[in-house]
Amino acid sequence: MPKKMNFELKYNAKDVKPFNQGDEMYKRVRRDIELKDLGKDCYKHQLPRGRPGSNRQDIALRYASWYLENRFARGICESNFGLYSWEDKLYQISELPMDPPFDSETPEYNTRMIKKASNLFGADMVGICKLDRRWIYSKGFNLFMRKEFNIEISEEYEYVINIAIEMDYEYYKYTPTFIAGAGTGLGYSKMAFTAGLLGQFLNHLGYKSIPMGNDTAISIPFAIQAGLGELGRNGLLFTPKYGPRVRLCKVFTNMPLVCDEPIEFGVTEFCEVCKKCADKCPGQAITHGERTTEPLNISNAGGALKWYVDCEKCFKIAAKNGVECGNCIRVCPFNKQDGMSHTTVRWFVDRFPQLDSIFVKLDDLFGYGKQEDPANFWNKE
Repeated sequence: MPKKMNFELKYNAKDVKPFNQGDEMYKRVRRDIELKDLGKDCYKHQLPRGRPGSNRQDIALRYASWYLENRFARGICESNFGLYSWEDKLYQISELPMDPPFDSETPEYNTRMIKKASNLFGADMVGICKLDRRWIYSKGFNLFMRKEFNIEISEEYEYVINIAIEMDYEYYKYTPTFIAGAGTGLGYSKMAFTAGLLGQFLNHLGYKSIPMGNDTAISIPFAIQAGLGELGRNGLLFTPKYGPRVRLCKVFTNMPLVCDEPIEFGVTEFCEVCKKCADKCPGQAITHGERTTEPLNISNAGGALKWYVDCEKCFKIAAKNGVECGNCIRVCPFNKQDGMSHTTVRWFVDRFPQLDSIFVKLDDLFGYGKQEDPANFWNKE
């Protein structure tokens, strides 16, 4: 079992200040004049490139995977829309009367109920934490309008339901191609589906909800506080079961709940010796150095002790490819499916960090993390 972790001590987060969403890299290229050409390269419609992983069927698969997010949620572009709507009353179907209200038995009962509903709606992991307002964006940014907007979350929202959605292991063997991009897009569409349905469940019970994806607040710190995992060298959340191969969504609510405890299971110590993500990053955006509290540029939410990723270098690779990279997930030794051998290794990583360097070498020896040939994708059963 993972050990409990003191979040403030581990990440030295006392000096963190709210982050402006407009400074996030995918927003900056729509906001900052000097980056407009880079933004055009990334956001333009992609055409077949005549190579495996970037042909029409590969691009079509990726575009289709994003449909639910792009059409019915838009959490990467704006907030309070569709499945992520805070107060959507358009449906008026099977709506429960608010009187009499749901008789909440105890926070413990509520928590079991919420986690069970979340799992039904598609969550692979669920964790609860208090709403730490340091992680709410100081300003939101509408990607369509290219404008900042204020975010106001009333004090009645006290809890955050954090959800992790597993991304497909087989598809992520094909990074950095549109095939792997379909795994990413499906993760975002599942986020919208799961958080949106959970928000409706809370509303029908008579409680308030704010479902969200990447909008409104930063996801990873909440997920860490809710016990879903630890922060890795590549800047992503590492979960005990899926490693960094997850996407995160969340729901703010006023329903009384029981919070989970932050955990640690050897990620920091392992990342200190592994560095495979840094070695295999095509843009050299991931540092080989030590953790620090100093951000690399304005696209880093600074102040916490962690490995900062150079978002500008990372984005340039995505713009060049026409699709997000994902190599840092593919090559990560934590990116494994369940199995006796992998479970055993995780047990040793958690308890005997002095063996970490051996496990990194074994990962290479057994050939994990290598890219599958995208030319064979459509012919495989």
